[in-house]
Amino acid sequence: MPDETSNKKTRVRVIEENKFIFSTSDTCEFFQISRESLSNWEKKGAPKAGRGKWDIKALVEWKFSGKHTESPETRKLRAEADLKEAKAAQEKIKLGVTKEEYIPAYEVQGELARLLANVKKSLLAMGHNIASDLAGLGQETAAVAKNEVDKRINEALLELSEGRLYRGSRKKKAKK
Repeated sequence: MPDETSNKKTRVRVIEENKFIFSTSDTCEFFQISRESLSNWEKKGAPKAGRGKWDIKALVEWKFSGKHTESPETRKLRAEADLKEAKAAQEKIKLGVTKEEYIPAYEVQGELARLLANVKKSLLAMGHNIASDLAGLGQETAAVAKNEVDKRINEALLELSEGRLYRGSRKKKAKK
């Protein structure tokens, strides 16, 4: 009759094999690599189930995910370099602000508001100016032209104020 410890080891091995957990030597044999290669994998972040135990399924996923190409040290150096670049860009902006290379937002907003108010004023006066120019052709023609120009300009200004793109008057399709 087999002793209880050997029976227990067999049961543990069966459970571990069902979970794809293998010893270091079995893992090396499975991947056909040396212990040194497996140790290098571990340094690069290969998943390990425990001391001397490896989850083959997790190792295969790790190996083919592309995550094994960089060691943790390399990833750390890359992250530190990225951080330094971001800080350098931030400092460049701060330096530009102190050298007055940038215009404060409130100044840009104020100037834009002033320019757009002038554009609006000029556009709204356009209908009157056209009507004055066409007055020689007849009051009725001048009034029609003024109304059409005013209508189009007001539509454009309304769409602009609502953030829409002005597309001009669209003729409504007749219902069939």
